[in-house]
Amino acid sequence: MKRHESLYPLSHHHHHALVMAVDMSKVGTDESKKSYRDFLRDLIEFWEKDGDDHFMDEERKLIPLYLAYGEEVDDELVKTILHQHAEIRGLVHKLRNTTESLTEDMQRLGNLLSEHVRLEERQLFPKIEEQVPEKYLYQANGMFHRDSYSGF
Repeated sequence: MKRHESLYPLSHHHHHALVMAVDMSKVGTDESKKSYRDFLRDLIEFWEKDGDDHFMDEERKLIPLYLAYGEEVDDELVKTILHQHAEIRGLVHKLRNTTESLTEDMQRLGNLLSEHVRLEERQLFPKIEEQVPEKYLYQANGMFHRDSYSGF
């Protein structure tokens, strides 16, 4: 899917989030090649380096642009995305702050994260690209957190 270049940093985060999501959805199954602790360590590292900043970029920069300039804002889509952000943050917090192996919660987080990324890439981003003036997208791009893996 061709993406407006100003959204590349966010799409790069999404790529890494999808890779993690697929892995997390397999934790505790025969398909998994990692231990629960390895997944948790990877999740914490991802969240601290990119995940939390990514959500803040969307909540404080991208979605406000969409709400300000969108002629046909999809309020339900925005509500769903913000609700998913809160749910994902809650699961990350829960997983980080327990000594138990919460395999089902890790799998749930993986599934939710995958669903969330696909929702943003397939529905939110196309609406933003269509409705927000390009000059504002470029201005926002300069404020987005850069992906710790790719540098984008």
